[in-house]
Amino acid sequence: MVTNFELAIIAVIILGFAVPAWLGAFALLRASARQAQVAPQNTEPNKRYFAYVELLKSLHAQLDPKLKMRNGPLFAATVRELANYPEYRTLSVLLLEEISVTGSRKFDQVVRAEMKAVEEDLLELEEAR
Repeated sequence: MVTNFELAIIAVIILGFAVPAWLGAFALLRASARQAQVAPQNTEPNKRYFAYVELLKSLHAQLDPKLKMRNGPLFAATVRELANYPEYRTLSVLLLEEISVTGSRKFDQVVRAEMKAVEEDLLELEEAR
């Protein structure tokens, strides 16, 4: 027959092994979940690069002199999108400096203001580094 004292010792031994085992398993699961969250970020730079390239293609197409109908709001929105790629800020600023918007229509003014604002934001990020 097992006494209460012996049962308490057995319980302490079992808990002494079971609790650390559960904590270890929990830590492993948590570490694998963190690694799963980090893994997509490792491939993200390639996705961001290709998205930036598509953005540049869109800007280039909108600047095509053969294009008779200009879309000011689309161009302003595309320029604003450049601010979402701070890792390419140097290229974006150089591109914005090379674009000249002539005209005095409402959207010409909007595009000029947007280009200036994005350029200033990107330059502030550069100075903050």
